[in-house]
Amino acid sequence: MMEELLRQILVKLDKVEMNVGQFQSEVRGRFEQMDKRFEQIDQCFAQVDKRFKQIDQRFEQIDKRFEEIDKRFEQMTNVSLKLMNVLLK
Repeated sequence: MMEELLRQILVKLDKVEMNVGQFQSEVRGRFEQMDKRFEQIDQCFAQVDKRFKQIDQRFEQIDKRFEEIDKRFEQMTNVSLKLMNVLLK
């Protein structure tokens, strides 16, 4: 009777050990999947960062162009004022 009880306990312990092993294996697999997904996300963020840098550079170019346009308008205004002064005299 005692031997049978010990045998049942060992069988149950074997099952528990097997289930724990399967669980650990599944958890490892999930973590590996998560690691791969985080690598993909990191690559996406790197691409987004690169694109934002390009956009920032383009805005800098646009800002310079607007500065040039502002200078031209100022020059045109000055010329117009001088012409008006000459014409009004």
